[in-house]
Amino acid sequence: MSWLRALGLSGLLWLSACGGGSGGADSSATPEPTAPAPVDPAPSDPLPEPVPTDPAPTEPVPTDPVPGDPAPTLTGYRTDGPRILDEAGNEVQLRGINMYGFNANILIPQYLWTMGWKEQIQQVKDLGFNAVRLPYIPKTLYSTMRVGVDLPTWVEPTLNADLQGKTPLEVLDLWMAEAERQGLYVLMDFHGNSHVNQYMTWYNDDPMAYAPGKWAETWNGEAYSTADWMRDLVFVARRYAHLPHFIGIDVYNEPNGVTRWGPGDVWAYAEKSDWKLAVEQASAAILDANPRLLIFVQGIVQNWDGVEDSSLEMNWGENFQPQAYKPLAIPTGKLVLTPHTYGPDALYEYPKRSFSAPDFPANLEADWERLFGQFSEQYPVVLGEFGGFYGTGPSGQADRIWQDALVDYLIEKNLRSAFYWTYTPNSYNTGGILADDLTVRQDKMALLHRLFGN
Repeated sequence: MSWLRALGLSGLLWLSACGGGSGGADSSATPEPTAPAPVDPAPSDPLPEPVPTDPAPTEPVPTDPVPGDPAPTLTGYRTDGPRILDEAGNEVQLRGINMYGFNANILIPQYLWTMGWKEQIQQVKDLGFNAVRLPYIPKTLYSTMRVGVDLPTWVEPTLNADLQGKTPLEVLDLWMAEAERQGLYVLMDFHGNSHVNQYMTWYNDDPMAYAPGKWAETWNGEAYSTADWMRDLVFVARRYAHLPHFIGIDVYNEPNGVTRWGPGDVWAYAEKSDWKLAVEQASAAILDANPRLLIFVQGIVQNWDGVEDSSLEMNWGENFQPQAYKPLAIPTGKLVLTPHTYGPDALYEYPKRSFSAPDFPANLEADWERLFGQFSEQYPVVLGEFGGFYGTGPSGQADRIWQDALVDYLIEKNLRSAFYWTYTPNSYNTGGILADDLTVRQDKMALLHRLFGN
């Protein structure tokens, strides 16, 4: 979940949310790096070159297929209606968990001050998960800080001896290789262009946001463009192309604010913040770099185009209504819709009115259906984030009731793939699968076993 949250009729209510947990250190210790660009290793290299150096790719503009043209041959993972298939045609269920940290100011997994990184991956597998959504940011790729030297978190050296002296990108390389060794599917999530706060768009051209010390400071304190975003997506797509369980990229986390899904809002539309256009361009670049991948795309907030129902309260990333009449020009066999939805705990500071309605929780299903469920027969719909304290948080039992109702709905719709937020407990308004004492929340696991059917 992002650091901020918007909902309500205006889409302008703000909420600090689940990206929290910095490892107890300030990011101001970051040295000013020079801006290298990614260079991609040969797929046969066991450990790729750690510092990105590719020039930014040109921005391809996808063209819609001509009616009657034969469908393109798809390589690697693909979709068939609501199903995800591997290269052999076997259906893949994603029993997923989010493991954040590479996107935080510590730039590596959380809780390595008391846990071993391989131990974490093994525990995730032992709990029955077969997939991890792994958030990252540009600074993960570019930072020259090193574990045990100047990275702003303490890492227990005995449990994590092989990480000492490594940059965040080198740690990511090791993490990806270990997840592959253990047979876990990995969905890479481009979580934002700042390590400080979630920015509303995939580009950041506002110096009051991106400059050093500002609220959405970029990795180098400079503007971050759409071309930069595409470069960093392509870099990851190529870098881990040799890993068979690298299943896809979630192209941007929770676009909001000025983001619109194509023209239609006469007051706020701008081509540079057109989500439809941006993800079409990004997906073309990703698939050109690594045609084996799936493209996971989140929704937006209100589109205000006079067609959708903009009166619905919605989370960032939850609204796919425009897909019904402005469908994405992404190969159907590669597109996965990945909404985010949260309940009373995560949205405690700015709750949806539906949480206190007299017919709660029966009233929830209609909104979920309009926002994303209506597409469940056409595309895989895989929740990328949902979660909460589940009965132990600020909303009490309301959050447990909400999560139970959501899982009931997902089962009814046969939406059995999802990624729960999150693994470690230091996401301040949801907690994790692990409690504060690092014991497993068996009640949350029972909820997920019911969803996953395992």
